[in-house]
Amino acid sequence: MGREIEVKVPLSDKEYQRLYDLLFKKSEEISGLTILKAMPSIIIKKDEYWSRYDSKEKRKANNEAQVIRIRSEEFDGQSKAFFTIKHKVYQNGIELNKEDETFVEAPEVLREFFVEAGYHKWFEKVKKSCGAYCNSSVLPGVEFHVEVEEVNGLPYVEIEVTQDDGDADKIKQGLNDLVKQLGLNPEKRDIRSWVEIIQEKQKRTDT
Repeated sequence: MGREIEVKVPLSDKEYQRLYDLLFKKSEEISGLTILKAMPSIIIKKDEYWSRYDSKEKRKANNEAQVIRIRSEEFDGQSKAFFTIKHKVYQNGIELNKEDETFVEAPEVLREFFVEAGYHKWFEKVKKSCGAYCNSSVLPGVEFHVEVEEVNGLPYVEIEVTQDDGDADKIKQGLNDLVKQLGLNPEKRDIRSWVEIIQEKQKRTDT
């Protein structure tokens, strides 16, 4: 089981382009920030969320994991799939996850199993993203991942640390400092799930 500590912040179109240029075109430098490895090719991640229940309240009451997911990834003309179970906890606006994930050779078999076992697909999202691994003076000795992305058309940046060691509170504070280092306001971080974010977007579209 792995640990994830992450923060996500909504972006304007201008902020999205600035961060993309910073991380992948290196149009400017930020003091104290070192880009270790960048993946400028677009990765498309298609997520399917499955459940036995028809509401968040029922899932919680029956102790079902917050995320039961099949993810399909497309990158440089190749595709692969993963099955993920995730338990989420929020502390001071930072998402702290416990996650189990495994490669799936034939996701259609897993989909068939879910249907036979009484699960239904209740939510989908599509993420188009570019990522970079970085080091920073505000998180010495810690490698983190920055992802500039569009999720169902919404521009965001996600920053996460996945290593299992290190003090979680210090890493959470460091992530806030990283947001500032990237020229963004940590007060704008979004602690909502993607389900809530996308459903709110849909409500605005429908009205």
